[in-house]
This record gives sequence, structure tokens and C-alpha cells, in this order.
Amino acid sequence: MSDTLEKPAKTAPQGERPDMKSPPGEKRVMEAIGLGCRFGRRWVVRGLDLAVPEGSVTALLGRNGVGKSTTIQMLLGLLPASEGTVSVLGLDPRRRRAEMFSRLGYVSERRELLEERTVSGLARIVAAVHGERFDRDGFEALRARYKLESGSRCSTLSKGQRARLLLSLALMAKPEVLVLDEPTSGLDVVVRDDFLEAIASFVAEEGRAVLLSTHLIEDVARICDRAVIMREGAAALSGEIESLRASVSRYVVRLTGVLPESGPLGLPRGVVVVERDPRAITVVAQGAPEHFEAALEAALPVEGIERRPATLKETFTCLTEPCTQPGPGSEARA
Repeated sequence: MSDTLEKPAKTAPQGERPDMKSPPGEKRVMEAIGLGCRFGRRWVVRGLDLAVPEGSVTALLGRNGVGKSTTIQMLLGLLPASEGTVSVLGLDPRRRRAEMFSRLGYVSERRELLEERTVSGLARIVAAVHGERFDRDGFEALRARYKLESGSRCSTLSKGQRARLLLSLALMAKPEVLVLDEPTSGLDVVVRDDFLEAIASFVAEEGRAVLLSTHLIEDVARICDRAVIMREGAAALSGEIESLRASVSRYVVRLTGVLPESGPLGLPRGVVVVERDPRAITVVAQGAPEHFEAALEAALPVEGIERRPATLKETFTCLTEPCTQPGPGSEARA
């Protein structure tokens, strides 16, 4: 298989995309329509629609391997798209990358630094790129708060110190948009709390926006108000966090008989089994409760069904369930 990107495909993405027109009064600082990327014959991302409104913290969610980091690289012009269009702050990121990055902050998953530079030396380089926008006093305040020695070489910094330094540099450049790719992965609780607090303060400033790629649902619950959920084999879902959560329900199903310990249950596609006991199962599913409860009663010897709101973690598990599994009886387990 070739490892080079092919030219954009002329065929349209499979599936029907939702209307991507902005609601009245909503300003989008990042937008992608029909975005796709393939290496050789393998599509990593295809037909993705994504929008980040001004003033929002938008989570980019999906299971491992669904293409979140690839999507971020395409949004920032670091990787050419095979199909679709991208706009960031009204700019084409491939053609006007320098101008875009002068107004945008980015912290990558790899937390790369100029290893031989000192903390203060790296700050001077970032300040030169952003000019008057860079808040030197603000950076020094964060550096002192995070106990980063100005003369320390970047190569000597711990994982937590690197994360704090990169966030401090990104925030004090006063970007209009902040893009974070798995920013708190591998960090201890104290550093994570610092990180999330700083992001929340950043968004509180008028007009700021954040796109946050993460697999940590706790982070999403604390600071995000919107989400784009990338799914294998289906179009992405997007909307406000609470609206997405409300679309999924948790069902505790009491049974009149005894279930075998293993084997398929014949449940509808898209159902995720959370718990399975001989006399009861707990599942999560999206859709109209009355229709789903009827499907449960048709598939199982039901004694009673209790429906509850799904947690955010259960919602994520349900909505990211791959849509390529064959036929009934292949329900997933959380």
C-alpha cells in the first residue's frame, strides 16, 4: 500500500451530510465540509463536516484510529486533504498558513519543543512570531506559577512541565482559536487541573474558541459545551454536549428467564451492553425510547424495563460504536 497521499477523489463521500449553514447569529471560526484524507486506497477520514463556533469549547471525540489527529492536521494545513474544504478564521490554511498561525494557538499531542533552547529563549522566539500580541508579562506570571525556571533547557523538562510551557506560550500569544490535540494525556491530576483551569479562563475572554481532541470524558464534562463525534463507518455527529447526552438512554432490563453467560442476544444494531447478568442486562442506545423498548421486548423474555438518563461516558460509548458490524446479534460490549 502506498504511503503517499493521492489527489482528491472526484466521487462524493458516502452518506448524506447535514446542512452546514450557520444558525442565525453564529460565527464559525473553524469549518470543514466534506473533509477527507486517504493514503493509497485507505481512507483515514472521509466526508467529515465540522464547525467550531466562536466562544465555544468544542470536543473532537472518537475511538482510537478514527482519525482525530489526522483531522486536526488537515484543519491546520499541516496535511493536505484528499477532498473537501477547510476554513480557519476565514482563511485557507494551506495557502495562508503563516497568517493563520499568527492568530491561532496549537498544542500537539507530541508536545514538541526546540530541545536545546531554554524556557526564556523559546518564549523570545514565540514572541517574535506573534509580535505585540504576545503578552510577555502574562507569560512570566504563568512561568512563575508553574515553577518553570527561565534558564532550564527544554530537553530537561518533565512531561508535565512541557505541557505547562506549551500551554503558557499558546495562551499568551492571545490567539483567537486554540487547538489542543490530547493535551492532558499522561498528565497527573494536578497538572490536568491547571491545564483545564487555564483553558476555561481563556474561553471566558470574549470571542475565544477552543477545539479539543481528547479521549478523557472527564475533561469533556468539565469544560466543553459542544462535541463533534467521529464514527467508524458513519457520518460524524455534532451538537451541544447535553443534547447529545439526552439522545441516549440507559435501559435496565429484568428478564423472566436466565440468560446464557455468553453468546449473541439478538439485540438491534447500535445497542451497547453495559452489564450482563443471568436475570438482567443493562444497555445503552440512541433513539426513541418507545421504539427501542418494543425491540427489546421482541428480542428478550422481558419482565420489566427501567429507563434512565445515560451518563456522558455511556453516551460516548454508544455514539462511537462502529457502524460496520454485520447484522443482528453482534451487539457490542462496553
